[in-house]
Amino acid sequence: MTTSSWSSFAKYFELLSSPGRPSADDIAFVRNQLLSLNKPINGILLGVTKELAKLASEEINITAVDNSLEMIKHQWIGNSSNRTVILDDWLNLPSQFTSVDFVIGDGVFTVLDRKSSHLLMECVRAVLSDDGIFIVRLFCSPEMRESFEHIYHNTTNNLNAFEWRLAQSMCDSNFEVCMKNFLDRFKQVISASDIEHFGWTKEQLSTIEPYANSPCTLTFMTETVFKELCKEHGMEIINRFTGSYELSERCPTFVLRKA
Repeated sequence: MTTSSWSSFAKYFELLSSPGRPSADDIAFVRNQLLSLNKPINGILLGVTKELAKLASEEINITAVDNSLEMIKHQWIGNSSNRTVILDDWLNLPSQFTSVDFVIGDGVFTVLDRKSSHLLMECVRAVLSDDGIFIVRLFCSPEMRESFEHIYHNTTNNLNAFEWRLAQSMCDSNFEVCMKNFLDRFKQVISASDIEHFGWTKEQLSTIEPYANSPCTLTFMTETVFKELCKEHGMEIINRFTGSYELSERCPTFVLRKA
């Protein structure tokens, strides 16, 4: 996603629920992984995810990196003695950091194209200390594409889960989907009576309207493709966690370290 795309979405993030935002269980897992390093630690938060930013403490020092001033303005919870934010691109990490204890992020590979995903993994590996860890929640496409009929007949009042499933069913061979096309498809297949039946509110529906004028493309690689990405860049998966919310099986949190 471009900086201008983030400007359109910044004020809507408060309205998202899991899977669009990490759950309490997801955050507890990240906290435990960081505390297992057993020392005062310094690291990077990719983006300004509030739930992750709140992990900052006397033992955990966090520097958040985001390239959208609007996201920082609307979503950053504020600087403190253990938490700060800088305006920069994730692909510039090696020019700003070296030998950090951790890098954490939520859904970060979804907002990057395939080429940038490779570049980000290289950058993360470059800034990690030898025993540092990379913790990231992924939004995965299923290994077998869902049909719309299957999605529709298994839909609940969780609009974000439906959004992810429909978008994933539209991905191209690079696992990318133009979200304007997603919104067009949504309006084509979902009627007013469907919206009433599923119990989606106007407030919830407002979170997808910015796609109407946005060129943004999201990426939903499969877990298999993510594992190949890790291997290609010399990163080893040492832990994996999934929460208990709807679609959590497609939103695993991985802990990586240098192989």
